[in-house]
Amino acid sequence: MNISTRGRYGLRALVELSTLSREGPVNLRDLSEKQKMSIDYLEQIFNRLKKAGIVRSIRGARGGYILASDEDKITVRQVINALDGPISISNCYNPNLREKSCTGPATCVTRALWQGLEDTIDTMLSGVTLKDLRTEKINLKLRGSRKNGKKNLLRS
Repeated sequence: MNISTRGRYGLRALVELSTLSREGPVNLRDLSEKQKMSIDYLEQIFNRLKKAGIVRSIRGARGGYILASDEDKITVRQVINALDGPISISNCYNPNLREKSCTGPATCVTRALWQGLEDTIDTMLSGVTLKDLRTEKINLKLRGSRKNGKKNLLRS
């Protein structure tokens, strides 16, 4: 299982958007420069995010993108699902896909393992919001400049 480049870039761009959009809509060109990403690729990503209702576009000379809801309401899981689809560790526990992807018996002990792992990942990604990531970004900058030794908020 890998999160695609689209998923990783999209999440990075949204964290940047949540910071910059406090002053109004953010132009993709500005995001592209700040995050060193291709503007064409960002356009593709933001089209998907817009369709998923995560961002809104504002037209006009001072237009751009803003978050469609508060940053503490948008989870990493929502972003990854919008850009990559649901995370799947294995198809062996999915009754609709099992026959095509799993040759093990119905009582296979690893089936519960894969389901549990997927549930754990889903719970973790559902528990982290854009606000959490923006806050962590600020803390990382503080740690880098002051070496204050604060523990990473995203790790237990």
